[in-house]
Amino acid sequence: MRETHDREELQAQKPSVFLSRRQFIQLGMAGLGAAWAGTFVQARLFPAQRSSQEAVPVSFPLSELPVGATKTVTFAGVPVIVVRTAVSLKAFSLVCTHLGCLVQWQPGSMEFYCPCHDGRFDQFGEVIAGPPPVPLEEITVTVDGDRVVVGEAV
Repeated sequence: MRETHDREELQAQKPSVFLSRRQFIQLGMAGLGAAWAGTFVQARLFPAQRSSQEAVPVSFPLSELPVGATKTVTFAGVPVIVVRTAVSLKAFSLVCTHLGCLVQWQPGSMEFYCPCHDGRFDQFGEVIAGPPPVPLEEITVTVDGDRVVVGEAV
């Protein structure tokens, strides 16, 4: 009994090499604060770069895009696909809304496929499977006489 009591006294006198619960929480909060401050400073020192490409509309002859076909163009530095159906023309950014991979048009199944994380979009750009959170970005497309015009002047 005496031996147990001596051991408890020795432990009470000697501080633990491990952090107390309070010290652990304070250290965690300080680390979180430092991470937020670092993010703020980084955003101020290295602002996000805008695309060096201007958003100049792209045009091409309507004859290059028969019904049921697609054509890929570059608009504002981003690859865009123009899809022509019997009733309309649609244009979508080929950049996946999940992590920015490039999607591929699959004419057989009439859908867009992202090989990075198995994301799938229907022919209207809507998410049908996988992790993408929102539909593909739709780009304005018009027909001006016998020319297809992709995008608008900003």
